Amino acid sequence: MQREVGRGFGITVGYFGSKGTHLRLTRNLNQTFLNAALNPVRRFPALSPNSPIAPNVPLLNITFREGTGNSNYNALWATATKRLSRGLQFNASYTFSKSIDYNSQSSQGVTVQDSYDLRGDRGLSDFDARHRFVVSGLYELPFSGNQLKEGWQLSFITHSQSGNPVTLLAGNAGAIGAIPAANANSLTGLATLRPDISGPITISPTAAPTGIGVQYFPNLVCDPRPGGSCPSGATVILPVAFVGGKTIYHFGSMGRNVLIGPRFNNSDLSLIKRTKIGEGMLIEFRWEVFDIFNHANFGQPGRTAQVGSTAFGVITNTRFPTGDSGSSRQMQFALKFKF
Repeated sequence: MQREVGRGFGITVGYFGSKGTHLRLTRNLNQTFLNAALNPVRRFPALSPNSPIAPNVPLLNITFREGTGNSNYNALWATATKRLSRGLQFNASYTFSKSIDYNSQSSQGVTVQDSYDLRGDRGLSDFDARHRFVVSGLYELPFSGNQLKEGWQLSFITHSQSGNPVTLLAGNAGAIGAIPAANANSLTGLATLRPDISGPITISPTAAPTGIGVQYFPNLVCDPRPGGSCPSGATVILPVAFVGGKTIYHFGSMGRNVLIGPRFNNSDLSLIKRTKIGEGMLIEFRWEVFDIFNHANFGQPGRTAQVGSTAFGVITNTRFPTGDSGSSRQMQFALKFKF
């Protein structure tokens, strides 16, 4: 829907939606039940010694890539535009959106946590950003009189958006992980094993820096096994229990991509001077500043929940809107001859 409101000023409101089907997922057709990780016997434990398929090779994980994933994206967007008049024009847009999928990878797909519960991996897409606001403008400075004063132009763009989702992991096998090291290979989805959650996780977007980074949420992890550490206030719990003198393992109850990482804000500015030097010729000088306010846009926090870890919940890098490669104020100058 588009409407003109006043002279040279327009508003546009719209909806966009998309649905993806038959997207790739990777699962283990021979996945053992989690507590059977203590017992190597599976549905198809091994091939016979004289098997024509692969003699004397044990049949462990059967990695299967299938097109059973799906996704959906819904967005409401609004744009306000002022056409160039009296040397001024601007454009402002806002998008409210939500993207859900089973797997946000573009190729073979990530291995799900539990191959018998695919919907357990349904959640926000890795790239989901709930709110996004962009405003840009151009102003031709009203100076005149001579070539030094004329031809100045100022432009800017500001981009602000919500953070991207974060999935917490239960840690690798070993003494401080969720599954004993000796049984680690029993689960294909071990790398995506998630912890339990017993309460809210306090997020501090403006947390003060620590010695190694910014503490985005508390690095408190509880190991409920006998002798395990369980600090006060810990709501992230390794997915193990101790019942009847035995350690019982289970898949974590925490969903995929349920936490939201730091938001992103960036502003760029440019100053341009055009000077005519003859018929059909001009010299253009440009001064461009990226991230003019030198705003710290933090990357994603450490997400592997391990007891005593100093990296869990800690941010150690900055980011651009499409990646975690770092950001800081940058300037560049350019001189162009056009004819």
